[in-house]
Amino acid sequence: MLTCCLLAHLLANPASAESFYVATDGSDTNPGTLAEPFQTLEKAKAMVRAALPSATQPIQVWVRGGTYYLAQPLAFGPEDSGTAKAPVSYSGYANETAVLSGAIRLTPRWSTHSDSIQVASIGPGLAIDALFANGAQQVMARYPNYDAQTTVLNGYASDSISKARVSTWKDPTTGLVRGLHHGRWGGQSYKITGVRSDGQPTLEWVGDNNRGSRLHAEYRMVENVFEELDAPGEWFYDRTAGKLYFYPPEGLDLSAAVIEAASAEELIRVVGSKESKAGRLTFSNLTFAHTHRTLFTRPYEPLLRSDWCVARAGAVFVQDAQRVTVSNSVFDRIGGNGVFFSGYNRDHLVTQNEFLEHGATCVSFVGLPLAVRDPGYWDDFPTTIRDETPGPKTDDYPKDCVVSFNHMQNNGRFEKQTCGVNLSMAESIIVSHNTVHGSPRAGINVCDGTWGGHLIEFNDIFDCVRETSDHGPFNSWGRDRFYALGGYNHNGGRGAEKRPYAFLDAWKTTVLRNNRVHYDEPTSYGIDLDDGSSNYEIYNNLLLNTEIKLREGFDRKVSNNIMVNKQAEFHVWYDRCGDSFLRNIVVNRTAYNTKYLRSGRADALEAALDYNVFYNGGSDVVVGDRGWERAGWDVHSVVGDPMFVDPGKLDYSVGPGSPALRLGFVNFPMDQFGKPGAPQPDPIEFVEASTAASDSTPLMGARIASINDMSIQSVLGAPDKQGVYFEAAPPGSYAAEQGFRKSDAILFVNGTPVTTLKSFLQMYNALDPGAKVSIVLLRNQHETQFNFVKETADKSAE
Repeated sequence: MLTCCLLAHLLANPASAESFYVATDGSDTNPGTLAEPFQTLEKAKAMVRAALPSATQPIQVWVRGGTYYLAQPLAFGPEDSGTAKAPVSYSGYANETAVLSGAIRLTPRWSTHSDSIQVASIGPGLAIDALFANGAQQVMARYPNYDAQTTVLNGYASDSISKARVSTWKDPTTGLVRGLHHGRWGGQSYKITGVRSDGQPTLEWVGDNNRGSRLHAEYRMVENVFEELDAPGEWFYDRTAGKLYFYPPEGLDLSAAVIEAASAEELIRVVGSKESKAGRLTFSNLTFAHTHRTLFTRPYEPLLRSDWCVARAGAVFVQDAQRVTVSNSVFDRIGGNGVFFSGYNRDHLVTQNEFLEHGATCVSFVGLPLAVRDPGYWDDFPTTIRDETPGPKTDDYPKDCVVSFNHMQNNGRFEKQTCGVNLSMAESIIVSHNTVHGSPRAGINVCDGTWGGHLIEFNDIFDCVRETSDHGPFNSWGRDRFYALGGYNHNGGRGAEKRPYAFLDAWKTTVLRNNRVHYDEPTSYGIDLDDGSSNYEIYNNLLLNTEIKLREGFDRKVSNNIMVNKQAEFHVWYDRCGDSFLRNIVVNRTAYNTKYLRSGRADALEAALDYNVFYNGGSDVVVGDRGWERAGWDVHSVVGDPMFVDPGKLDYSVGPGSPALRLGFVNFPMDQFGKPGAPQPDPIEFVEASTAASDSTPLMGARIASINDMSIQSVLGAPDKQGVYFEAAPPGSYAAEQGFRKSDAILFVNGTPVTTLKSFLQMYNALDPGAKVSIVLLRNQHETQFNFVKETADKSAE
């Protein structure tokens, strides 16, 4: 971890420094003084490089106010990097606003194309995908039209790329399709490459999701098609003809407007090498703005076995570097990622920044797969462990970095597998005092268990999971070496076999403490430790309208947390999991959701649940389940009013006399979440919750039921709540003889989608006895074609 001394060193302003100045009205023939500044940052960088070999004091580049249009990113290598005696800083001057822009300034001469649309020749072949008029971002021509009040994609329509609509387009190949994955696990984006003989468009997937390539049937839209230019603020650039078409919003004086178009994908690159690291660089008090999206231009890379793919790029990109600071800056409508730390990175600091309206993720730490022992991917789950050495294989990963006191608002405007802070193949990252809100998916995301050691504390996360589903504002996976050992199954089996290997990758404990996680409606997993996430300590967290979920992992210690309007979610615990749930407060009708806890074998779990307080406004609370008493769980837990001090002001401290205090609960600060001065979530109302009743029914000697709540959907890895699943498939049953297993889900029967148990039974009962049935089966989160034979009348009667 970074020490306090190191943090102070990174943040310190040099008392004395060799200084160079840059101004938009300067000249590169000037000496670079305050009175006679350079004009370009490239010139300042060259002068810093020349000064470094003999420098014995800090070097400071002061960037005066104005906009600096960067056709190419500023590239910093080892020769541009500071030293212990002479660190280098690039800073906006005083209270002036210095903008590093990825846009090009256009000087269009407008003429009338139609009653509403203006046109100007700006030259062919430009790489632009965002237009700004007087600083306000305009809308690429799209269908359906942009609607700020519609959360998903700001407008969607099932007929976006229908045959009828495509037939009205002169050139469909300019079209770009943005939508959600069919399971709403992220985005699915495509380029239109042509039209088939049947009038349907041909699509080329860009690969922006690690869980398959099926586009959601409803959540989709199309953009960059000329014929869809039909609303104020929309624009279209004909790249071949070099013409820009624009439907100006009411009141805009085009003759005097400043028109800019995003072109560059990155603004700053700090890249060293394995032999010579870059770094000791600070970038502060700057505005990074208007970069091109990477969604349709960069290759996407799967992040091991997580759900995510990323474009390894950012407005500020750092690799093979040490001690880089990005501070007190604004990231304004970046088209892709904000700050991206790739591969080897050490001792960086990202602090006191504003990240606003990003196309992708604000801050990412992503190591290289070559640093991982036994790396695997979603469709490649090794069932044996070939390397039993703990920890990383190489040092090509981020470690000992800090992201603190940042405000991150409305990321993921274009990409949907995005968040405020993303960690993958990284170790010992501090994520502290950040306010993250307005994300389509998570606020903070940990893609894998390699290699843990993170400290995630005092963050304020709210209004997240806006467009996607089946995960949490804090989300993690742990599909590491142990996960598929002996063959993957999601019924919690083989725990004793897996446990010795569970900490090969997650070899350091990740701590989540003192965070506030808020959700508008009680429908999300607030802290979602999914699919093998192991080695966590989770304490002193306030969860409002949301809860803590533990699925398939080992040694998750959950204590001293408060959950309001949701229960604890225990999914598919392994034998010998070693989890604990102690001294927590749960305000909900049901203390635990344990449908897939394997509680019939509770004594084999080696878990500890006790000293908790449950409450539901005076109504009954369901606490135990089968096997609870035998396991010795919640023997000392109580049902009673926790006596919160002032929930209307988001103060959930418990008052004197609270039963929680008697059981060892300790109050934690309620006024230290997030970045001071940043927006906060609204208070919530208490909701008396209910649980969905199972509608299970016998079938083929087994039992099937609807996928009727989010917990079942999550356990199965189902894309939505459509379909039925086997609650049980006992050995010797006809279902088992036909190859069905417990937790198998049926999504289609003979090509017809299954919606509910009722719809399935109607289709099933209409089949002749002995008929061969073709289905789409969901097993272990993978869809596959499957055939079975319906029971004969004689077999059914047995």
